[in-house]
Amino acid sequence: MSGPAPSPELVQHLDRAAEWRLLSQILSYPGDGWARRVELLLECIRDPGLAELARTALAESRCGLWLSLFGPAGSMRARAVAFDGGLQPGYLLAGLSAFHEAFAYEPPADEAPDQLAVLLDFAAWLELKIAYAVVQHDTEAAERARRALETFLARFVAPAAWPVFRQLERAGPPFFAAAARLAAERSGPEPEAVAAASAAWPDRDAMDELACPGSPPAFVSEALIPDITLPAEPERPGRSQ
Repeated sequence: MSGPAPSPELVQHLDRAAEWRLLSQILSYPGDGWARRVELLLECIRDPGLAELARTALAESRCGLWLSLFGPAGSMRARAVAFDGGLQPGYLLAGLSAFHEAFAYEPPADEAPDQLAVLLDFAAWLELKIAYAVVQHDTEAAERARRALETFLARFVAPAAWPVFRQLERAGPPFFAAAARLAAERSGPEPEAVAAASAAWPDRDAMDELACPGSPPAFVSEALIPDITLPAEPERPGRSQ
């Protein structure tokens, strides 16, 4: 006798998890095991457009192509710190680490945690956390993970996915551009462009506007996630205790 059919809510979150994971893989380095992972995910995908995009990636993605675009000397910037003003990237990375620790996620050891592909993989992980809470009928845990996902997409994914898409739109392979566009559209509206940090260190007034001593980074107050304590901003060197 077959068990009860999964609820529409559960199916929705599992579908979204598979889609985020597949987008992550399309934008990841196509090394050992990559093609098999994409093929397995294709079995879970209901969206025909995304499935076709994945099949195109299987046919066209190459290690050399990926490195020429996203590698250390590549022509594209695909890390979130590249689009966060560039002044104090440690705060962004610390915020990412807090999210990962709170939801027991381990980013790939061979990729930067703020690489767009890793950000999308964590979005998939959060969808799985919501799905698991739905199965357990744990409404509190499900709501916590939903709020975490909403904040994560707005704070980390959208500010990276949109500029990556704009770069690929101008000078990238169509399948990469299409994957970045889907990731951007699903993460939220396109943020206003962030001005690049000045080559010279800002003066004291500018620094005071950027970060008041003892206050956390801006995204801490936006997180609204119980059980996550994001790191407070440290005192500036030379300030008396």
